[in-house]
Amino acid sequence: MSQPLPGTLLEWVAFLGNQDVPVLRRTIRELDRLRPSAERLTASQLAVVVLRDPLMTLKLLRLANSARRGRLSTEITSVEHAIIMLGAVPLFKNFSSLVALEDMLAEQPLVLSSVLQVYSRSLHAAYQARQWAIQHQDIRVEEVFIAALLHDMGNIMLWIYAPQRAREIRDAVQREHLYYGVVHEKIMGFPVADFRLALAAVWRFPEMLVELVDCRNAGVPRAQGVLLGVSIAHLSERGWYGPQMEATLEAMADNLNLPLETTTWLVHQTAVSAARHWQWYGVAPAAAWLPMLPGSWEEEPLPDAAPDEKKTQPEHTEIVGERVCMMPDPARLQQVMDEIGAHLDGSLDLHDMMTLVLQGMHEGLGLEHIVFSLISRDRTFLKTKYVHGAPPGSPLRQFEVDLRSPNLFVRLLEKMQGVWFGPANAKNLGPMIPPEVRKIIGEGEFFAMSIFVHGKPVGLFYADRKRGDCRLDEHTYIEFKKLCVRAADGLAHLARK
Repeated sequence: MSQPLPGTLLEWVAFLGNQDVPVLRRTIRELDRLRPSAERLTASQLAVVVLRDPLMTLKLLRLANSARRGRLSTEITSVEHAIIMLGAVPLFKNFSSLVALEDMLAEQPLVLSSVLQVYSRSLHAAYQARQWAIQHQDIRVEEVFIAALLHDMGNIMLWIYAPQRAREIRDAVQREHLYYGVVHEKIMGFPVADFRLALAAVWRFPEMLVELVDCRNAGVPRAQGVLLGVSIAHLSERGWYGPQMEATLEAMADNLNLPLETTTWLVHQTAVSAARHWQWYGVAPAAAWLPMLPGSWEEEPLPDAAPDEKKTQPEHTEIVGERVCMMPDPARLQQVMDEIGAHLDGSLDLHDMMTLVLQGMHEGLGLEHIVFSLISRDRTFLKTKYVHGAPPGSPLRQFEVDLRSPNLFVRLLEKMQGVWFGPANAKNLGPMIPPEVRKIIGEGEFFAMSIFVHGKPVGLFYADRKRGDCRLDEHTYIEFKKLCVRAADGLAHLARK
């Protein structure tokens, strides 16, 4: 006979606060894969794995803050800080017997599917909040990311340990078209904010994160960014068009002091960036619905089986990939930068080094086509050495520049420098692009930067984002140049071998 559910807020917190916290099976597999090289791992490499799993993030922060010595010691508010403080080897030892969420809910496939949907929504909320923080030039972006990622922890624990109550709330939200918090209080008998804060206390959330997840701090700028990200993630699951979404986007536009059109574009691109990780959860991400036109949203029946880890990418996700622009992934970019930095001892060969750089530009910066060209031995041509994003037969694979006559690329090779070719400078720089090169790269914007090793030019990076109306931006250009500089550092160390 099943036990009766708790009634009061204190009873619920006591019940859920003492339950085991499972993690994704994929998290366990990724950690097992990294375990043999624990002593050589950087904090950012481990953080990339942890931050895709809300409950693993929760477990790590709980452990790190429990290990703090003394009341005056600094709170641990980021995953990287937690890993550095604990140490990678002790961390693996502490998490040697993790429980897989999929195993725990193996007999409840509908519940598992619902939990994974909340996981996907949480990551989407975190990406939206992080983009907000980046726009505000927040120097502690990861705190905002984590606060949004953990915002719905109470909901996840309800689904795992009281699925009948979680389903009741979810069904009422869909049926009555009300906000989650309104329905939660109506059914549970206490405000969701009180529930969230009480669980945060039991789970030893750092005070900074507690402030960010408290919806009553909506007037505080950083907390507002978290709440806007969470709102977008919740609303987008039922479509990207409607009065509630429009109101949320208008609020974000006002907060960012940007035009509504620009803000909407940023939000959509950020949704696509989060959607890249859909395979961690096996559910269709919110970005899958972006290609749909405004109109009524027909409720779909719940799935009758748990998602299969081997299923192929959702059809809508492919459509998104064709019609919606890519967005930078700062975590992936930082991982690439760290990996290059960790191998400046010459332990990578040229191929491995360039593979890392191209991944950073594509996955980390969201650039579509990337070419690295080397100066020929007789120093008369730039010829393609590595290319990413250009299918077989693409003209970009034949990227070649004649250096014997004055042109834009010859100018770039005078010193290590970059250029962002676009509408602002097309009138002046356009005539400097040789016609044969223009036939290869086509019209539109691009980045280019020369690479010098030991004071001498060796080659040049070319990159663009030419997919539909996708545009380049200043932040990506700055990061592109930083990555080119890091690539030059790597090549310089290779040259000493």
